[in-house]
Amino acid sequence: MDWHLIAWAVAGIAALALVVTFRAGTRVFSRAAVPGALVLFCALTVAVCAAPGGFSLDAGSLMLVFPLVAVELFAMNGVMLMSRDGGIRPVSAVSLAIAVVLALLYTVVSWAAGFAGIPVLSQAVSLVSFVGLWLSFALALFALVGMAYRAVARDAHPDRKDPYRFIVVHGAGIEGTRPSPLLMSRLDCAFTLWERQGKKGTIIVSGGQGPDEVATEARVMRNYLRDRGVPKKQLVEEDRSATTRENLAFSREIMARETSAASYRVALVTSEFHAFRCAYLAAGMGMDADAMGAATKGDTWARSIIREFGAVCADFPWTFAVPVVLWAAGLILL
Repeated sequence: MDWHLIAWAVAGIAALALVVTFRAGTRVFSRAAVPGALVLFCALTVAVCAAPGGFSLDAGSLMLVFPLVAVELFAMNGVMLMSRDGGIRPVSAVSLAIAVVLALLYTVVSWAAGFAGIPVLSQAVSLVSFVGLWLSFALALFALVGMAYRAVARDAHPDRKDPYRFIVVHGAGIEGTRPSPLLMSRLDCAFTLWERQGKKGTIIVSGGQGPDEVATEARVMRNYLRDRGVPKKQLVEEDRSATTRENLAFSREIMARETSAASYRVALVTSEFHAFRCAYLAAGMGMDADAMGAATKGDTWARSIIREFGAVCADFPWTFAVPVVLWAAGLILL
């Protein structure tokens, strides 16, 4: 039996399933994304890295594309944060350190462990490499999913006969009494969506007041949309939230007060790198919502994606046990 061929077939099925579930909508994809990503990772690992005695990450392995992408993203994140802060800070130092560790792990460290000829050391490096491989794969897939949510927002044309009853805009930083460029991109995305569905539906602007802000994000967002032509009666402020979960929970309370309908359609508008997390949190709350990813400028995207990826990893820490189990199974079965 050719296990490599079977693994490639499973990888293809898993990739197709991720595409199909994404097209099926937020609630379906948010439940399928993590299991699907794990199956795809395991299948690709078996297909590319399976060898007698375990898994092998050779210098020419196709799977090393993912650590390469991860190193670039972590390094870019650290450099952009340094540029913004005018010097190195703990958060930028962490990103740069992870980039260096990953780069060394798959080059110098792996070579040195093999050259030393100590089986225990080689196996330990192999195990750490597989955990790093899952981290890298997940980050690359996370970035790709963000691009997909951006395409959804760009191409969204709701049926005017069945529009979104609510459009929830997630808050972000403000600059005085004006939206920051990041927040403005979310507001412009929401405004475009509202226009495309015939200027119907209620826009809920969600965001409280940070310690360094002179007003609530919700008030600044409301004023911006009013200036763009959204009627006051179609704007509702949610000004208590400080986190994504609170954005969703408090907005859901407003929606429950605003309508007595048993079901209604909701669009969640945020930045592309934030859309997946909004999607699975909303699904977990039982919301029938579609996530929309507003376009983000390159430097802002580079500064933000690692932080958001870290938040997703914190929500799914158990996934890092999978490469450990896979590595151990390789030792036993191959």
